[in-house]
Amino acid sequence: MSGQVTYFELPSTDIEATQRFWGSLFGWTFYEGNFPGYSMIQGPEPMGGSPHDDSSRHPRIFFAVDDITAAVARVRELGGTAEDPVSIPSGAYAHCTDDQGVQFSLSQQAGDQD
Repeated sequence: MSGQVTYFELPSTDIEATQRFWGSLFGWTFYEGNFPGYSMIQGPEPMGGSPHDDSSRHPRIFFAVDDITAAVARVRELGGTAEDPVSIPSGAYAHCTDDQGVQFSLSQQAGDQD
């Protein structure tokens, strides 16, 4: 597992306010994502997104893994929790929590899936 940061999400309950704040702070632009209620963020590396109806108050960071199934199993072995992987056109992801309650996500690129 590489653990490289590959993606991030900024939660939002008011996407216009989110766009205004982060766009003004860093010059980022937002555009409609692949499904309703989600915006992609253009500008930063790595790429980011913003779910429109997410009341959480902390950004979520996605870490790269070569095998999402094995990585989810390892999180659970280490005392964390992990949702089952979700497949999307760009690969797969799983939301997780470490053994101290810190939320993060794992992601596997589509070309890396078997």
